[in-house]
This record gives sequence, structure tokens and C-alpha cells, in this order.
Amino acid sequence: MESKIRAVGKMTQVEELRRDQIGAQLESMRHQSEHLCAQLEALSELKSRNYQGATKTCSVGLMNLNLADQMLQKMLVHHQQEQAVMEAQCQSVQKQLQQKAARVQGLEQVLERWNKKQSYEKAKREQKIIEDIINARFKRRSL
Repeated sequence: MESKIRAVGKMTQVEELRRDQIGAQLESMRHQSEHLCAQLEALSELKSRNYQGATKTCSVGLMNLNLADQMLQKMLVHHQQEQAVMEAQCQSVQKQLQQKAARVQGLEQVLERWNKKQSYEKAKREQKIIEDIINARFKRRSL
């Protein structure tokens, strides 16, 4: 039983380490996602300002404005897609983190249950030894 308890203790430590690593990975991904959101907002603002700044119009200016608008639109679409991928990855890592946390909790419960069982068996053995000692003394007196 002692070896089982040690093994479960080690497994718990390993799972806690993995859980912590996944938590750090999730935090990093959240920071990246926030950065992408900020970039997306900046690009959207730049695109809206691009039209506001074009008061004078000439053919070259309109062509430049049109090219800049196309480039900004492509960047916006790319960032939106990248943000969607990051959100999906974050959700996946969040699920992994929840699974690891549940596994750690399960292992801790098993460890606690086995420790209680071991202490119960130890107390039962001690009680049996005490009863045997008392019975042996009682038998000596009767002889």
C-alpha cells in the first residue's frame, strides 16, 4: 500500500506540473490574442482614417487610396482569421487545462482515500495487538 501511495503522489506531482505548464501556455496565448485584437482595432481605425484624409482627389491619389485600401482590407481579413485560430487554440488549451485539473483532483482524492484506508488498517492492527496482549495476560492469570 505504501508503494501505491508513493506512486500516486508522484503521479499527482507530474500532473500538477503538466497542468501548470498548460496554464502558462494558455496565459501566453491569451496575451497573443489580446495583441492581435489591438492590432485589428488599429488597422480598422487606420482604414477608416484613410478615407477621411482623402479630401483632394486626383487620379494618382485615388489609385494610391484604392491600393492602400486593398492592402488594409487584406491585412484586416488576415488578422481576423489569425484571431479566430488563436481563439480556437485558446479554447482547446482551456479544455486541456480543465482535464488536467480534474485528473489532479481525482489523484488527490485517491491519495487521500488510500491514506485514510492505510491509517484505518494500522489502527485496526494496533487494536488487534492490544487485544492479543490483554487476552494473553488474562490467560496467564487463569493458569
